[in-house]
Amino acid sequence: MYRIALRVTGVDLDDDQTFDTIGENLSHLTWIDIDGRTVAVFHTDSDPVGASSQAARQIVCCLSGARVVEVDQDLVGVSDIAKRVGVTREAVRLWVEGKRGPGAFPSPVGSSGGGERGSQRLWQWASVNDWLRHYNLHDDEETLTAAQVAEVNASLHRVAGPIDREWRQVAAGVHARMTMLPTHSTASSLGGENRLGQVVPEYSAATAWHGKLSVRVQEEA
Repeated sequence: MYRIALRVTGVDLDDDQTFDTIGENLSHLTWIDIDGRTVAVFHTDSDPVGASSQAARQIVCCLSGARVVEVDQDLVGVSDIAKRVGVTREAVRLWVEGKRGPGAFPSPVGSSGGGERGSQRLWQWASVNDWLRHYNLHDDEETLTAAQVAEVNASLHRVAGPIDREWRQVAAGVHARMTMLPTHSTASSLGGENRLGQVVPEYSAATAWHGKLSVRVQEEA
């Protein structure tokens, strides 16, 4: 079963209304605040791309202003790895340096901190968890491959929010009316030149509606 963590922006987990909405409509997701990042976690044994898109749609529809950005990388340091696996920090350090174990420990993907204590190297938990199979210390949860993560992230970018969908509906309606109207020459032959001009105020009204709605949503967020 896959464990998928989605990073979500525009959500305040301390807000009472948000808390109630999550309890009523999104309780199947586990919500976590990690160093200021809001993460929604779920498990699935089906297609991870489809399941992620479905979860993202539920989030943006239920929580005003929410946006599902990407699969959370779940970065871990030496202390985090030691805590998750149940070994000492020294054991992890020896793994990292290749002084214990089969070697070829995953390369870090970044670092954090700095100053007097120096920076802390960070790894993606998915790659570390896969390496831990040598010791049978990995967890039983399936982790997404790099290709799957890229595919999920691409699908998340295609998830439209409620405002985007409503605007598309309005724009589609205006486009439909435009295609139904006669051309200028046809209108002239029918003595109906003014009909073509009706498109302009309708399109302007639709644009104004979207602008006002966007402003209102931003103010509420």
